[in-house]
Amino acid sequence: MALHLIDSGVWIDWMRAREGKATARLAELKEAPAYLATTQPVAMEVLQGVHSAAVGRVERVFDGLVRLDIDPQLDFHQAAHLYRAVRESGHTVRSSIDTLIAAVALRRGAVLVHRDRDYERIAAVAPKLRTEPLLDL
Repeated sequence: MALHLIDSGVWIDWMRAREGKATARLAELKEAPAYLATTQPVAMEVLQGVHSAAVGRVERVFDGLVRLDIDPQLDFHQAAHLYRAVRESGHTVRSSIDTLIAAVALRRGAVLVHRDRDYERIAAVAPKLRTEPLLDL
């Protein structure tokens, strides 16, 4: 099984017990926790949105995941390249954090599990980026 980098939107749906593709898929993936990963920007996005009372619980969940650390020598430059490439394709990524998360997934060969259309725009200009979109239409 491949390493799966779970984006913040999927985590948020799961934590709020929202019914949908994201929650169902994360429940499946949690059965093999050795293949679940996070990175600092994902943890930051999730933690900035939770109530103070839930911070400890969320941190414990993230502590049990494979951590894909940012490589500042590589990932920031790759993220900027991805952002420019998407813009040159006629679209705009709403958050440059998404390009940083995608850069980490690319470098580590992880499948980026998400519910954010911007990642599909990034994947269109970065064919080696493996994504698993969980968009509820």
